[in-house]
Amino acid sequence: MRSISVLTGLAVAGAALVMSASAAQAVSPSCQKALDDAEITQRNADTVKADPKASAADKKAAVDEANRAASTAQRFCDSTDPAVRGAVKAGLGGTQGSTSPAELAAGSAVLAAGAAGAVVMIRRRASAGRP
Repeated sequence: MRSISVLTGLAVAGAALVMSASAAQAVSPSCQKALDDAEITQRNADTVKADPKASAADKKAAVDEANRAASTAQRFCDSTDPAVRGAVKAGLGGTQGSTSPAELAAGSAVLAAGAAGAVVMIRRRASAGRP
C-alpha cells in the first residue's frame, strides 16, 4: 500500500510540475525595459506627490509622465509579447498567461496515467496474494 501512495504522490507532483512549467512565461528584454521605465516614473510621481513643497503643476506633470510611461509599456508589450494580457499598472509589471487547452489535456493525461498505474499496481498486488 505504501508503494501505491508513493506512486500516486509522484504522479500528482509530476502533473503539477508539467502544468505549471508551461504557464511560466517571461517577457522579452525590450518589454521588460519598458515596464521598468514605467515603474521608475511611477515611483518618481509618488515621491513628487508626497513632497509638500512640490507645486500642483509639478505633481500633475509627474503623474502625467507616469501615465504616459505606463501606456507606452502596455502598448509596446502587447504588440511584442502576445503572452502579456491585461492592463499594465505602472510600478507592477509582469505577465498574465492563460492555460491553453493543450496544456490542460497534457495535465489531465498525466493524472490519468498516474491513476491507471495505481489501479494496475493494486490489481497486481491483489492477484499475487491468491494461490
